[in-house]
Amino acid sequence: MNVTHACFLFWGMFSANAVQIPDTYSENQQSSDYLIKIDARTSDREEFLYILKKSRQLQEQRLSRAEFEENLELFIDYKLKVVHALDLGLDTTSEFQTEFRSFKEQLVKPYLLENDLQEGEVRKVYDRMHEIVKASHILLQFPPNASAEDSIAVIRMAEKIKQAAESGEDFAQLALEYSEDPSVESNQGNLGYFTALQMVLPFEEAAFALSVGEISAPVLSDFGYHIIRLDERRPNPGQVQVSHLLVRSESDNPESESLSRRKIAELYQKVQENPDAWPELIRNFSEDTGSKSNKGLVPWFGVGSLVPEFEQAAFSLEKKGDFSPPIKTEYGYHILRLEDRRGVPPFEEMLPTIKSRILRDSRSEMIQSQVIAQQKSRLRMRENESLLRKLSDAFGEGQGKILGELVSSLDSTDWTQTWLIESVQGQVPAEAFTGFLASHFSAEETVGTDSFNNWYRAFLENQLATWEEAYVYVTNPEYRQLLNEYKNGMLLFELMNEAVWEKALNDSSGQRAYFQQNRENYQWEERIPALILTADAREDLSPVKSWLSGQTYRDGLEEEVKNRFLREDPLKFSHEQGLFERSKKDLLQKLSPEQSFHTITEEGRTVLVVTGERIPAKPKEFNETRGRLIQDYQQFLEKKLLASLKETYTIQINEDEKEKLFRSLAQ
Repeated sequence: MNVTHACFLFWGMFSANAVQIPDTYSENQQSSDYLIKIDARTSDREEFLYILKKSRQLQEQRLSRAEFEENLELFIDYKLKVVHALDLGLDTTSEFQTEFRSFKEQLVKPYLLENDLQEGEVRKVYDRMHEIVKASHILLQFPPNASAEDSIAVIRMAEKIKQAAESGEDFAQLALEYSEDPSVESNQGNLGYFTALQMVLPFEEAAFALSVGEISAPVLSDFGYHIIRLDERRPNPGQVQVSHLLVRSESDNPESESLSRRKIAELYQKVQENPDAWPELIRNFSEDTGSKSNKGLVPWFGVGSLVPEFEQAAFSLEKKGDFSPPIKTEYGYHILRLEDRRGVPPFEEMLPTIKSRILRDSRSEMIQSQVIAQQKSRLRMRENESLLRKLSDAFGEGQGKILGELVSSLDSTDWTQTWLIESVQGQVPAEAFTGFLASHFSAEETVGTDSFNNWYRAFLENQLATWEEAYVYVTNPEYRQLLNEYKNGMLLFELMNEAVWEKALNDSSGQRAYFQQNRENYQWEERIPALILTADAREDLSPVKSWLSGQTYRDGLEEEVKNRFLREDPLKFSHEQGLFERSKKDLLQKLSPEQSFHTITEEGRTVLVVTGERIPAKPKEFNETRGRLIQDYQQFLEKKLLASLKETYTIQINEDEKEKLFRSLAQ
């Protein structure tokens, strides 16, 4: 088999027909520009080119007529197997459907709007991580069970405070007077430095959009309204890793506090006198049980990750091995040593962390809202407003009822047959919504105030996702061919496993019959029994050589040599003993047939060989060739299968399309 053959068959195992995906489009679409047709199923040039490009570099090589015809014939053979597998219903088993559905869910993700939007958000977050900002804020919270009037009062107060700050009033004093942030007494509204993903999303978006000194309009978050002033922005210094020694203290106990201060001062004096004593001091005196067992190491961290005093001391250290003077945090007194520092990690390294964080914060809801909006636009989706009102009213009237009863009453109405939503993919009736409820939610649930809106949104998201996947399949050739490639590869595997591979393995009578019909293909060439020892030419093998020269070949000679010469030095030489076909082992072809002991020195190695009586060529017995026989029998069964398929199916080639395709590949 030539290289073109081999490559084509390899990729052909996983190729596909662009119109053979279940649950989306008909498998029997007709096209006037098909390339081949097997019974009613067509395959087009897109699929043929997709497979061909995987087996050849078409942009660098052009096909000759012979190569084109050869590959087209291979394509037809492949498609015959796929069509036969479909006719056998191999794609309808539950195992097949489960595996294919799982793969399809993973494969389509990179092609969906959600992925584009998520990747854009990830990149935006990563870009922000190259900068840190310092901001102050004033927080106004809503009273418990706030009414609309309460909310209006809060935002008006926020606007009033913003005006006061912009007119020159001291921001810290305004924070002390008005802010309801619990930390305001200690920080006067100053939040210090932070970067992306360290604040709630609305706060982060507003802070990064400000210029230094600018004050934001009131920003709404889950905590209330924030008035934000941007105090500073600068490049992110990256991350540091430090080790530390902690002496805990009790601030409300003067005696304990004094003792802790003296202890940390003495430890700092010791490390100044002998920096090498640092690991031992941590082991003996650090009271941070989490880090002392790991030499005091703290995981890598960046700005805004730890308490400010600790963080500031860590980032102020300049060289590896530098120690900080004792610092005080809420945990006690620390001494820090700089172990290493680095810039913002590469995008690929940060990607899993950023994605995980995005999925956990409000960005995921924002992305999902954008996905729905863009899906509606792309698919030109419309809702039946009058029918939606009927459904909404029915759920409103059904508050407190059991969901199953409400669904049953809705299904009995005539208007459930009317379309509820429609898009370029078609119309969906209201009964699809009630069916969705029955399959996705417990029939025993009680209908509540917001039930319809929540359940309809879930239904809409599900339907839009289904439509979008179908849209991507139609409009994106790369995804279409990848998906079909996997499906048809699964089909071909099932067919070949059932009709060829497993059959060849288990059909012992068929194996024997094939062996008898083809005995001339299974012959032993001349064989030589031999023990072969190989060592570096510098190795002294004289004791081995002296002993072996007096030995005759026999079974077990290899074990005798190992026991006698390799007990003290197992790597002195390598060894193998067996029955070898002379023509397939170059070394044996160099030996004199008159001798039984041989010494060869070549290419920096010494080879010692003991040979036995030569065995002339003869036919192999059935049990002596079963491995190769099964491979040959498999090829025989595959050829037999193909011959049968060519007799069973009608194959049509669109000669006009074929010639157009050849000319495009031969230019």
